[in-house]
Amino acid sequence: MRIKVFPAVMGALGIAISLALLLTPVSSKFSDPCGSVLVPTKVHYSDGGELVYANTPPCHDARMARLPSGLVVGVAGIAVVVVSVVVDRRRD
Repeated sequence: MRIKVFPAVMGALGIAISLALLLTPVSSKFSDPCGSVLVPTKVHYSDGGELVYANTPPCHDARMARLPSGLVVGVAGIAVVVVSVVVDRRRD
């Protein structure tokens, strides 16, 4: 089986960039820690008089804003890796 090296490296780079996007902590306009898309940080906050231990709504919105770009880059990277492996397969 032959693998095209350049597309495979570019696909692996796309997957690495996607992981970096999804694992880098996001920031909101508030001072509470948000964490990353894949590993959110939970804090205690008041929601209508009830104390809640969860990710705050501004952090949730900031995390969800980064999610589509990370997914698109990751899916494109996986597709390029698969194509680089499958394209040059020879049938015996």
